[in-house]
Amino acid sequence: STVQLSSVPICPLEQRPIWCNELERNYGRILDEYNNTSRGTPMMTNQWMDVGYGRRGSGHDDHSVVSGRGWKEYVLFGTGAIESDYDAPFTKKLLRQHVPDAVTLAQEGGGEVIFSRLSPRTHIKPHCGPTNLRWTAHLGLVIPKSKSDCRIRVGNEWKSWSAGKILLFDDSFEHEVRNDTDEERVVLLIRLWHPELTSRTVLASQLVQEAIAKKEESVQKRYNPPA
Repeated sequence: STVQLSSVPICPLEQRPIWCNELERNYGRILDEYNNTSRGTPMMTNQWMDVGYGRRGSGHDDHSVVSGRGWKEYVLFGTGAIESDYDAPFTKKLLRQHVPDAVTLAQEGGGEVIFSRLSPRTHIKPHCGPTNLRWTAHLGLVIPKSKSDCRIRVGNEWKSWSAGKILLFDDSFEHEVRNDTDEERVVLLIRLWHPELTSRTVLASQLVQEAIAKKEESVQKRYNPPA
């Protein structure tokens, strides 16, 4: 790509997009809908898949970086999502309203929006995403009490999640996750365009296609991070 973008492992609080505040403000209702997908109808509970073995074309090798009891996902937008809003109506409406580019990116095959559930005593080994055209946001939903034992490293920075707070990072940096507790960790995971890309820019099909191509290329390369 000819687009030159800044590169920082974790986005400083003062530089976060305004929509982060909207999602944090509505954390309680998003958490309720997560709980509904876990305990609701069989159609919903059956949508939970082991990461790397599901219906999504992307991420189908993600299981290779998991060590421990498991990592599951529920797709809200992207390949494998239920084609209606009945499973998470408030969350989906909120995302369409405040993060529409992320929804479009997922629907066009360049990203995804998922509930991501990491089992106790599980380690996601160091790996890196394919491009910094795309960043990742985590909204903490269910966070173990011992935060120091459930953390993510991006580049050289270790961070813990907080319930109801967003962590925004560039996953093209090497990153890993450790849940060394006896509790689950759940986040709402959103793939989105780099914040420096304007809406007008990201609508260019060239960038969408590049994001998709980089994602496919990552199937071969993402687990051999650069030095």
